[in-house]
Amino acid sequence: MDNKLKLSATFLVAGLILSGCGASGDSSVVNAASPEINKQTFTAEVGLTARQRFSKALDKLENGEEGQALAELEAYLIDVPRSNSARNLIEQISTDSRQYFPSENFKVNLTSGASLSTLAKKYLGSALKFYALAKYNNISNPSRVNIGQEIKIPLTQLARTQRDKDNSLELETLEETNEQSVDELAITEQTSETQDTANDTLDVLDDISDSVDLPESTPVLADVIPDVPEETAESILSDLQELTQNNDYTAAIEKVTQLKTFGQLNTVSRALAIAAYSAGAKEIAETDNILAATYYAQVGQLKLVDEETFAAFENFRMATDLDENNDQAMEEMLVLQKEIADKYHREASSAFRRQDLDLAIEKWDMVLSVNPDHSSAKLYRAQALDLKRKLDNINQN
Repeated sequence: MDNKLKLSATFLVAGLILSGCGASGDSSVVNAASPEINKQTFTAEVGLTARQRFSKALDKLENGEEGQALAELEAYLIDVPRSNSARNLIEQISTDSRQYFPSENFKVNLTSGASLSTLAKKYLGSALKFYALAKYNNISNPSRVNIGQEIKIPLTQLARTQRDKDNSLELETLEETNEQSVDELAITEQTSETQDTANDTLDVLDDISDSVDLPESTPVLADVIPDVPEETAESILSDLQELTQNNDYTAAIEKVTQLKTFGQLNTVSRALAIAAYSAGAKEIAETDNILAATYYAQVGQLKLVDEETFAAFENFRMATDLDENNDQAMEEMLVLQKEIADKYHREASSAFRRQDLDLAIEKWDMVLSVNPDHSSAKLYRAQALDLKRKLDNINQN
C-alpha cells in the first residue's frame, strides 16, 4: 500500500510539473515579429459574452497562444471599444519587446507565489504587462516559470524607483524616523516663535488701546469682518468622519470627492472613504444598481492602494454583478482573478511538493474561490484530497 501511495504521489507531482503550475520553466524564444500569427488565421470564438472573451484572451496569453488571444481581443474591442486594457494587450502582442521596453535592465528571482504578473504589477505598474515581460525574457509560455528563476526587469522609471525602494527600505525607515524627529522639533520651535510674536502683537495693541480713546459705538474688528472658516483637508476629514458615524453616506461621499482635490488619500482618509463607499453602495444597491456598482469599484481601487488584492477582487466582482456594463470594473476583476489564482496555484503546488497536503488543499480552495472554473486547481485538489484520505486510513490502521 505504501508503495502504491508513493507511486500516486509521484504521478501527481509529475502531473503538476507537466501542467506548468510553477514547477517547470520554458525559455523558448518568442520571435519579436510573431511570424507564427501570420501562418494561421485565428477566429474569435462565437457566442462569448464580453467578460468571457476578455477572460479567454488572458488565459490564451498566459499559455503563450497569442494568435488566438489577438483574435479574442480584437473581437472584444468591437463590443467594448473604449477598453484601454485590450488595446494595451494588443500592443504587447504586436510590438517588439525591444521597442516596448528599454534594453537596460536588472534581474530578480521569482519567489514562491510570484509570477510574471506580480512582477509586472510591482515594477512596471500593471499586471497586464506580464506578456510583454515574458517576451522581454524570451519566455514563450508565461505560465511556466520556476521558483528561483532569474527574470530581467526592464529599467523603466517606475522599475528603477521600486528597485531603489527595495534596496534601501531599511535606510529609508531610519531616515524617516530621523526626519520625523527633526520635523517635530521644528514645529515645536515654530510654535514657540509664533506664540512669542502673537504675544508681542497683543502688547502693542494694548499700548495703542490705552493711548486712544475709542467711542463706545466703535465696532471691533470681529464685528466688521464675518467669521468664514476656510475648508482644509483636516476640516473635511473631520466632517467625513462625523458624517460616516452618523450614517449620512451620501454627504460623506461628497466629502471624499472634496478630499481628493487635496491629493492622494492617506491611510486614515482611505479607511473612511472605503467605509462611506461600501455602506453607500449597500444602501442604494436595490434602487440604483449602477451608482452602487460605481461605489464598489471605487472601494476596489482604494483597496488596491493598500495591496488588499483579495478584498479588491471581491469589490470589483460585486460591481460587475450589479452592473454588467461596467467594463472597467469587469476588466479589473478578471486581471485580479488571474493574478490571485496564479499566485495561490503556485503556492499550492509548492506545498504539495513539500508533502504539506493540508496547506496545498487550502491554497487550491483559495484559487477556486476566485475562479471556480480553474481546471488545474480542481484536478489537483481532488487528487490531493484522495491521497490525504488514503494516508489517513493508513495512519488509522
